[in-house]
Amino acid sequence: MTKVPVSEQRQIFLACRAIFSGKNADLRKAKAIRTRLKDHEGSLRTLIPNYGLTRVLSVVKLFLEKGLFQSRAKAEMQFPGLFEPCPVRQTQHAVLEKEASQSTNKVLEGISSAYETERGKEEGEVPAETPAIVSVDAAHAPAEKQEQEDDSDQTLTTERPVASLFPLYLPYHAQHQILTTVQQVLEECIFDFMKKWLPVELESRGWDCAAAVELTKGTRLLAKWASRLPEDALRPADLKLDSILLTVVKIRHTAVHRLPTTAPGVCDFVAIAQKLTENLRDPIRTSQFEDLHRDLQDKIKILEFNKDVLEENQARELRRIEAEREQLNQREETLRAKTIEDDGENKLMMGLLLQETMEQIFKTGAVESETGRVWYSTADEAVCLSDLVLGLLRGELAERATALGFWMIGIFCFVPVFAWVLSVIV
Repeated sequence: MTKVPVSEQRQIFLACRAIFSGKNADLRKAKAIRTRLKDHEGSLRTLIPNYGLTRVLSVVKLFLEKGLFQSRAKAEMQFPGLFEPCPVRQTQHAVLEKEASQSTNKVLEGISSAYETERGKEEGEVPAETPAIVSVDAAHAPAEKQEQEDDSDQTLTTERPVASLFPLYLPYHAQHQILTTVQQVLEECIFDFMKKWLPVELESRGWDCAAAVELTKGTRLLAKWASRLPEDALRPADLKLDSILLTVVKIRHTAVHRLPTTAPGVCDFVAIAQKLTENLRDPIRTSQFEDLHRDLQDKIKILEFNKDVLEENQARELRRIEAEREQLNQREETLRAKTIEDDGENKLMMGLLLQETMEQIFKTGAVESETGRVWYSTADEAVCLSDLVLGLLRGELAERATALGFWMIGIFCFVPVFAWVLSVIV
């Protein structure tokens, strides 16, 4: 047990609680426990994560030895808080159960009314009033036509909840098996009672076996003769026989019309069948119904408890998912903002790079143009310089020519003067 986590032990207990209820809670031998687990292995694999027969067997065997499946108090000590009810959820479930029960009762009342009307016509009785329209979906066909179709074993269905785990419904095959069995046992009980106290009535109607006596006909005959039977024929009960018989008839209608009924409703039908067998002093069948009723009550409690656990787990997981969704939404918003920011940064960087490229391209052209302008300016300056040199040369030559002219003039003037001076001196 030390190797199995408490959370897994809890799951094993919840999954196996119904399997080892009643007489099966007394099992102690590993072989019998293994056989029981193998019979329900398909469901257990779904309900117990990482299911392993040997692993689960050791845990279940210890639970059985401790009496956890038999005692709620011991189970509470083993798993504290396991059976703590949720008042809000219980209130919601009660409302759903009440609505489903009222809906089913309404349909059954309509079916019963139509059935009694048809039987009254067959026996020449005039009905007090025209029966209401009978249908599961609130009346689509007249009651008379509905009852005429009764012998064709027409199936009637009610609207079941789809998403909610409540109200409680048994699998329909289980419900149908229970109700048809209850109906058959009641027909046998009534036949045996009439065989003892009303043999003439059976003979006059040709009812030679229980299968020949339809439950509704048997209850009508009992109701008719109840006040004329000997005092010791019926056992006194807290409910009047007429009230019991009216409810018993609904068992037949529910089974014949294939009417889905809540699990507590099926349990109530078994309880009323038990009341009738007690009233008719049939201890064997009373004991059978008592055992069935007790087992149904246990299974319904376990089913309800498991549904509560499933809803609680669902609510917890949904809260976790919602928290994760909030985190994911924040991450999504952050990612979107970061993506937009990165995109803007990329565009800004591309703009800067393009600007650099533009500057590089057009700056090189400007340098080339400037170089051209410098070259042309140098050439112009060279031309100007040559012109200047030529001008200077021309000017110098002109000045020299002028000076030479002056020298020549001077010489020509000085020679006669010099010759005159010499002549004077001499």
